[in-house]
Amino acid sequence: MLIHRDYSFRSLALVSFTAIGLFISGCGGGSSTPAPAPGPTTSVSNPVPTPAPTPAPTGGGTTPASPSGVVSVAAGQTLTGVDVNVVAPAVSPPENAEVLGVTDVNSGGTASNSGATIHVGSTMKVLLFGHGLSGNMTVTISGPGDIAVSNIRAISSTTGTAGIAFDAGVSGSAALGARTVYLKSTNGDITTFTGGLEVIP
Repeated sequence: MLIHRDYSFRSLALVSFTAIGLFISGCGGGSSTPAPAPGPTTSVSNPVPTPAPTPAPTGGGTTPASPSGVVSVAAGQTLTGVDVNVVAPAVSPPENAEVLGVTDVNSGGTASNSGATIHVGSTMKVLLFGHGLSGNMTVTISGPGDIAVSNIRAISSTTGTAGIAFDAGVSGSAALGARTVYLKSTNGDITTFTGGLEVIP
C-alpha cells in the first residue's frame, strides 16, 4: 500500500506542475483589449528587406550617413549598409569637364585631358572645356582651401567647345599635390576634373 500512495503522490505532483506551467505560459505578454479587425491588405511583388543598422566606422569600409543624409566616401573605400541613389543629370547630355589647362591671367592658352600644373605662390588662369560648361557654374577646388578662386567667366575654344575660365591664386604655403576641380551648374549637376590641377613648388 505504501507503493501505491507514493505513485499517487508523484502523479498528483506531476499534474500540478504541468497545470502551473500551462497557467504561467498563458499569462505573459497578452493584452486585455481585443485585437482590431483586419483591414485591407497590400501585396508586394518584390519586397525590399530593411537594411541592418550601420555600425560606426572602424577604419574599414563602412561610412554611416550623417543626420542630414550626407554620406562621405573616400577614394577606394567601399560602402555597406547605406543605399545610395544617384539621380540622372538635369540636362542631357550632362555637363562634362573634358580638358584643363593653366596659363597666364592675361593670355590665351591650351588645355589637355591630362590636366596641368600650377606653382605655389602664383596667380594663374585655369581653363576647362567640355559640353555644357558655362560661366554660371560654381567652382570649388579640393584640398585645404589654399587656392582662391575668382573672376569666373564663360569662354569657348577655337573649335567652339564651351568652357569656363577662372583665376586661381595659390597661397605661398599651399600643400603640394593633385587637386580636383568641381564645377556645379545652376541646375545642381556637378562635373569634376579629378586630380587635374597639380600644385608644384
